[in-house]
Amino acid sequence: MANQEIDHAFTARSKTGASLEPTYAGALSFMRRKYTKDVKGADAVIWGIPFDAAVTNRPGARFGPQA
Repeated sequence: MANQEIDHAFTARSKTGASLEPTYAGALSFMRRKYTKDVKGADAVIWGIPFDAAVTNRPGARFGPQA
């Protein structure tokens, strides 16, 4: 059987606990939650805006998790 790489943020039964996946890997969403474009029925929507104007020599927030 092939070794499959999975994102534990999307498959874990609990949102807390130990995992073998590094915190910098996996889902690129906010707090590693599932992506959705359907916001019907949502009480709140969080939309992140990267901002790195406060740094002088290490910009990169605008590139997000893929930087």
